[in-house]
Amino acid sequence: MYCPKRRLDELFRSTDAEPIDTLVNDGGRRVDVTTRTVSTNQYWRGFFPTDHALTVLNRFAPIPAGFHKRFWKEGDAYRGETTDSDGIVTGHNRLREVEHRGRRRVLLTYADLQYRMFYDLLVPISEDVLIGKAYLGRFPYGVELLTFAMTREYGFEFLAPVDHRALWDHGTAPDSGVLQSTAWEVQLVSNAGLSEPYFEFRFDDDGGELEMEWEVMDVWPGHSRTELHDDVLETFDFTHWHDEIKQLTDDFMVGKWCQGELQILPAPEEGSLGYVHSEDEADGTGDRLCLYYVMTPLEGE
Repeated sequence: MYCPKRRLDELFRSTDAEPIDTLVNDGGRRVDVTTRTVSTNQYWRGFFPTDHALTVLNRFAPIPAGFHKRFWKEGDAYRGETTDSDGIVTGHNRLREVEHRGRRRVLLTYADLQYRMFYDLLVPISEDVLIGKAYLGRFPYGVELLTFAMTREYGFEFLAPVDHRALWDHGTAPDSGVLQSTAWEVQLVSNAGLSEPYFEFRFDDDGGELEMEWEVMDVWPGHSRTELHDDVLETFDFTHWHDEIKQLTDDFMVGKWCQGELQILPAPEEGSLGYVHSEDEADGTGDRLCLYYVMTPLEGE
């Protein structure tokens, strides 16, 4: 996740692929708050090189880019599927071991007619990391299009909505003293990872009641009233949206900014679309539209 293309190319050229069985996903996910890592075997999560244009775009675009691959075995054959990170587009894969330029590789081809002009060469280099290249054409004469990395373990800086939901279920109502101890920077959650810090929150005790001051991208300040419940802190302002915040540790919190009963903007039918997420209303009245975020202390505070 932290490598430029040059480094990924070096790993690709100099490493023999581990056996193809290394790629198979057998399910399971673990989110560890102590180490702030996520381990998943539900799929491989793809990352572009750090110097790729899409890596920069992911931090600022309203619909960040990313992709997943999932692999399994059917009898003696290996199969898979490649999807964008929001699960909108899916390509079905066939896999086999090949030798290319004197190195062991895994050849991934597409069964779908519209994607048959593409193929990947994959190099699993450990149980949790693989390096790949995407090509246009027919193996082994294709034109290289993209170098990428994939992993089954990543840090909270790449937190996905499914991870956010798992953390939310284990969160507790924030401690007001912890909230007031620092200013908080806020990053939005997408399937491609966290955004830049778009928001800043500050909490103060105003005559026995907790108040929140917020600022959007250093240009738009505002004020919200709060309601502290047994399991969550809610904040309300002049909009029909409201915040819900839970605490995991003294320096890490998770939050949601969700539409109220007046659903002006439609929620995605299911799942996520960039930074926008759909979730069931607790009372079963339907879906609501939310932005997910994490809160960490502002550096220097």
